[in-house]
Amino acid sequence: MPGSDKDTALSYHHQLLLYGKTAIYLGLGSSLAFGLYWMLKRYQTSADISERTIKAQKIFHGYVIDVSDGDTLRVYHTPFWGWFGTVPEKKRGLTKYTISVRLSAVDAPEVAHFGKPAQPLSAEAKELLARQVLGRRVSVKPLAKDQYGRLVASVTYRRLLGPRRDAAHEMLRAGMATIYRGGNAQYDGQLEKLEKIEAAAKKAKRGIWGLKKGQYESPAEYKRKHK
Repeated sequence: MPGSDKDTALSYHHQLLLYGKTAIYLGLGSSLAFGLYWMLKRYQTSADISERTIKAQKIFHGYVIDVSDGDTLRVYHTPFWGWFGTVPEKKRGLTKYTISVRLSAVDAPEVAHFGKPAQPLSAEAKELLARQVLGRRVSVKPLAKDQYGRLVASVTYRRLLGPRRDAAHEMLRAGMATIYRGGNAQYDGQLEKLEKIEAAAKKAKRGIWGLKKGQYESPAEYKRKHK
C-alpha cells in the first residue's frame, strides 16, 4: 500500500522515542532512589563505614553522646533526616549504635584503665574535649581506621554563629594533647599548622607543657611503658 514504508518508519521512530523516554525515566528514578538511600543511610558503627568512603573522605554528621578521654569520642550518626529525628541518650550497649572516633593528629594524656594509672591532666583533657563537643552536632571527616577499628577522623563543630572549630586544634592549643607521631598518623595536610599550634602552647607552658620536670611523660612514652 502506498505510504506503508513511511508509516512503518514513523512507527519505529515512535517506538524508539518511547524506549528512550522510558530509559531516561528509569535512569532518573534509579539515580533519585540511590541518592535518597545515601542521604538516609545511617552508620551504626565504624564497621559500617567502607574503605571507599574513607578514601573519598566523605564527611558525615552526627551528635557526640560520649567522650572517653581527651582524644576519643562516640558519635551517633544523623544523616539528612537527623535534623528532625531524636538523638538517643547515652545508655548500655553504646558500642552497637554509635561510631567510635579517634581524633586524628593528636594524642591526649591517658586516663586510668585496665589497672593502669592515669597520666597527669588526663581528666582535664577529657573535660575539655567534652566541653567542646559533648551533646553537640559535629562534622566528621574520615581519614583511616586504627588497629582497634576506631574511625580516625577530623572532627569540627560550630558554636552558635561562630566560626567552625577543629577539636584536635583546640586540644593542642590548650596544651591538652601533643601531635600524634605514631604509625598510621593522619594529619589531613595540616601538619605544619599543627606544629605551629603545638609550639605556641609549649612556649606559653599551657597544659601538659606547664608540668614540672619529671611529671611530664608523653602519651606515646606512657603507652610504651604500659604495654
